Amino acid sequence: MKGVRCKCGFSTVAQRNLCPRCGKQMTATDWPDRGKVLSFTRLGAMPERLDSPYNLVLVSVEKGPKIVCWSDIDLKQNDEVNIIPRNGKCFCRPTNGPMKERNLRRL
Repeated sequence: MKGVRCKCGFSTVAQRNLCPRCGKQMTATDWPDRGKVLSFTRLGAMPERLDSPYNLVLVSVEKGPKIVCWSDIDLKQNDEVNIIPRNGKCFCRPTNGPMKERNLRRL
């Protein structure tokens, strides 16, 4: 996963030239496409084009940023997940299981 990092410790997947914390130059970097679930919530009201419930998942990437991902699979805190960037969004699935492709294509 590509992103940027600052010497002050701030990191993000958003492309930024200057750090929002300290104002210094950001450096391009790569992180693994894996992380651990910190928190999650199930959406109660679904957008029209989706036919099954979705979770918004906060994932911590090792030595990288925290990322909000979509998932149609129930996850628990500390679950290890793979992060799948697609169409400007991040999706996640357990490292030991598949994600339902039918809904992933719709987002």
